[in-house]
Amino acid sequence: SFGASLWMKKEWVRMARVVIAEANERIIRTYGDNFVHVSEIDYFVEHTPSGRVPGGTDILGRRTTGPGELEKNIAGYIGTLIKDGDCLEIGVGGTAEWVAQLGILDSRHDLGWHSENTVRGIGTLVMNGVITGKNKNIHKGRAVATAVGGGTKEEMDFINDNPLFEVYSSNYILDPRVIASHDNVVAINSAIALDLTGQIAAESVGTVMTSGSGGQLSFAIGAYLSKGGRSVVAIPSTAKDGALSRIVPILEPGTVVSTPRTLADIVVTEYGIARLKGKTQRERALELVAVAHPDFRADLKKEAERLYWP
Repeated sequence: SFGASLWMKKEWVRMARVVIAEANERIIRTYGDNFVHVSEIDYFVEHTPSGRVPGGTDILGRRTTGPGELEKNIAGYIGTLIKDGDCLEIGVGGTAEWVAQLGILDSRHDLGWHSENTVRGIGTLVMNGVITGKNKNIHKGRAVATAVGGGTKEEMDFINDNPLFEVYSSNYILDPRVIASHDNVVAINSAIALDLTGQIAAESVGTVMTSGSGGQLSFAIGAYLSKGGRSVVAIPSTAKDGALSRIVPILEPGTVVSTPRTLADIVVTEYGIARLKGKTQRERALELVAVAHPDFRADLKKEAERLYWP
């Protein structure tokens, strides 16, 4: 068993000339397509404990400090977008991840789960019967991902050897056709910045890389093609302690566009919800100005008029 996460390990095992496996009796066992036969392993080495306490960090290994008012406000707005029976994906990131932990989903019924990672709080929602997968078109009744680590110890104990959770290759999980086979997909992801056209940057500021692409584009496409699907980007309105607006007229040269404006749908900041899908360029700009930090709205409006009201 590959334990809490699979990614492309199974494919790598089958492509490699030599396969070395670290045997760790402490990792959990999961269902799905998350096993290889012992005959496919050439060498085993014994695991040396790291001393890391489960739940002490998030899924990326970052220390968690807890949500502030900003994260709570953003999560509250996102909660209004989620309906009973929706199939959720939540990406890693300091803003999006809190949606599952702040109680805003506790009153929902029969949610589904198909996601790249399984962020903290999802195990509890399955435990409490909020996520049931009852309305999923495939893997009905199962919470599906390529990684289920990152939860609290209680959540990881619950996931261990529990057939309600299934782990599959990232090639499968991130296939937009597989994602779109679910109805009412709600993909929730974080971003670093976006411009007034709706271009979403989640990887770099200029040429300085801060993150990888993850599954954001795959889930944006999948949600776009899903019947009733929605793609949500959660982003704080400012950076650098309020000195910089994350909503900008034009992205800094060299910035990697993680999701193109053609797939931009819903943007949420602590100031509200901007709906971009199907809107004209001028309408998009006004939607985004309305959810920017008040200190930057006048300048953004002025730049929008310069750029898009010739």
